Parts: sequence; structure tokens; C-alpha cells
Amino acid sequence: MSYRISRRGMFTREILKLFFNLASTKTLNEEELHRESLEQYFKSPIHSYPLLQEMPWDLLVTEAEMRGIPIEGRDKNDIARDLFLKDNNSIT
Repeated sequence: MSYRISRRGMFTREILKLFFNLASTKTLNEEELHRESLEQYFKSPIHSYPLLQEMPWDLLVTEAEMRGIPIEGRDKNDIARDLFLKDNNSIT
């Protein structure tokens, strides 16, 4: 036997039920979205290339040392990612 529903039933009960189910699902909050977008930005050096080119190495190293971020054996992209992600965690 097939399930049949009237138009009125669909537009009153079923859509409201669907809407409330969607509204109750968890979504990422703004902090998580911002962190995720920063991680995506630094995932590839192609995306973060302009930032990395404009930031001098000695300035990057000095800032990383001030914040306690390790620099030995790491490239510029990894250090910059840690600087931005740690900075955002300490603010929020």
C-alpha cells in the first residue's frame, strides 16, 4: 500500500516537521567556521602564497618565538599557520 498525502497535509504537517528537524540539527558555530577557513587557507601554499611572500622570515621567526611556537625544521607555511590558529584560539 502506498503512502498518500494531501497537499494541505504536505504543506502544513510534513514541511513543518522537516523544517523543525533541520533547525534542531547542530551547525558549526562562527569560531569553528573561521578556524576551518583558516585551515583551508593554509592547507596549500598556493592559497597562502601572497601572505607568505609579504611576511619577512625574520619577522615571522621573531613573532613565533614570542608566542612559543617551535620553528626548528619547519617551513614558513607551517609556522604562519600556527601563528594564525594559535592567535585565534587565544582571542576567543
